Amino acid sequence: MMAELSEPRIETYSIEGVYVPVVKQTMGEGAPKIDITVEGKAYHYERSYPIKGHSAVLPGYLREQLNAGKEPLLIERPDRFYVYLAV
Repeated sequence: MMAELSEPRIETYSIEGVYVPVVKQTMGEGAPKIDITVEGKAYHYERSYPIKGHSAVLPGYLREQLNAGKEPLLIERPDRFYVYLAV
């Protein structure tokens, strides 16, 4: 079952020359859903990174996905970034 994010505020996440869309969900409990849609586009959960210390590995991972032709989306929660890829 796919969850639609209602009225997401999409911003741009920028780090080390990598730019990807990010939806901030700083309120709420529990992990995000495995499959989501944002503005009519479907995404599937791939992995997560802690907010603290993410800059060591997240930019390289996002760059790798972009270079492979994939479309990442970040969901920012209070303690983690959740990486989704367009399906």
